[in-house]
Amino acid sequence: MVKRRERVDRFKERADRANPDMLAEVLRERIYATLTLLAVMVGLWQHPGDHSALGALGVMFGTVVALWLATIIAARMSYRIVHSGDEFESKWHEVGETASGLLLPAVAPALFVLISLTGIISLKTALLVGIISLVVSLYAFSVYSGRKMSSSLSGVLMYSGLQMLLGAGVVALKIVLE
Repeated sequence: MVKRRERVDRFKERADRANPDMLAEVLRERIYATLTLLAVMVGLWQHPGDHSALGALGVMFGTVVALWLATIIAARMSYRIVHSGDEFESKWHEVGETASGLLLPAVAPALFVLISLTGIISLKTALLVGIISLVVSLYAFSVYSGRKMSSSLSGVLMYSGLQMLLGAGVVALKIVLE
């Protein structure tokens, strides 16, 4: 019990020391990855017969890992263009922490796809539930951000609804261009 309390205390200390700008960067990357993964999963869901569960997992994880690597490469290149070459090493930890937000959105959908391997649910159902989990997480982010801007419930709901429509537009555009 003492060890657990010590871990909780250390977590609280880190959260208190957390840089709000860094947290905003991590959240931005996570929301971006969620929107991208949502478009990929809708594509998988539209054609479940074309993929096995393991193939769907490969596509999902391939997507978020590719985004993660692209973010790190882009950060490294852009930083070196603007600053002298050796200065990036001090930013390496910060870039890695920021990019870590890209990997998290795939966890819940992957669990549902793994459940489909047992035969309890079909792959199409697993993909649909994974899509729903991503939409719910986006809505939660939207409501939380709306609460920071407005104190009225109607304002928060209107703001969140507008953001969800914009997100749906991004996903639709990615699907149409696929």
